[in-house]
Amino acid sequence: MLWLILVIISAVSGSLSKVLQKVLLKGEDSDPVAFGFIFQLLVAILFLLYALLTQSLHFPMLAGLIFNIVVMSLFYGLGNLFTFKAFKLAEASEVSVIFASSTLWSVVAALFLLGEKLNSMKIVGMLLVIAGLIAINYRKSKWKVNKGHTFAFLAAMLFGIAFTNDAFIITRFKSVASYMIIAFALPAFTTLVFRPKSIKNVPYFFNKKIIVRLLICGFFYFLAALTIFEAYKRGGLASIISPISESSLVFTVIISYIFLREKNHVWNKVLGTILTLGGILLLI
Repeated sequence: MLWLILVIISAVSGSLSKVLQKVLLKGEDSDPVAFGFIFQLLVAILFLLYALLTQSLHFPMLAGLIFNIVVMSLFYGLGNLFTFKAFKLAEASEVSVIFASSTLWSVVAALFLLGEKLNSMKIVGMLLVIAGLIAINYRKSKWKVNKGHTFAFLAAMLFGIAFTNDAFIITRFKSVASYMIIAFALPAFTTLVFRPKSIKNVPYFFNKKIIVRLLICGFFYFLAALTIFEAYKRGGLASIISPISESSLVFTVIISYIFLREKNHVWNKVLGTILTLGGILLLI
């Protein structure tokens, strides 16, 4: 069950990173696309340093993986761009509800790409996790389908499939860190290709007050990515890891409640937490 411990570490560290991302993106001059570029590049550098320190830097022959690497770069790059557009055109709570479907896409992709199988109990567990994530994010509003919802759906689909694609590629690498260098660096530049004008907003994140938070945020995300793919390398199934890792939202809610004093919609969050944890128990 070492893989499960690694997934939990990933969920907790990922939630800490998300809370810090909220703080970093609160500023009026904070450009989400510029942040996506510099943040992903920072995490890639952290993985490079880790690989050098642990002497685990190793790249296999990539000839047979070119298609998967192109898919990874495009899916994460477009996913980041669609996420930005979704939050700009639709309510944040509505976008978050749609994002819960990324888990479903990961599971479906794992069934076809990785040949994994699910029994009825695990299917129920997965659905409970998704229901919990929806409950946490649900807010009463008059939903009117718009382009923002479409972008949110596309982003969820791209991120979900990209995770399973990562799991497929990483089996060819001896070390997780070596692949993560590519997995963060390429999408960083791909994102910028779609919004080149955002490069002028990058210096904002080198402010003395911001850069320390950025480094801490990047470290937690580095730890989350390292542990989740180590979990897969150590026997965890992508179709199970993905729903459990999404429980990071539960930790994000708890941490935000404690440190950011976000006390709105408490009962939604309590119900969502119970459903999510119940689903995780069925998955393991």
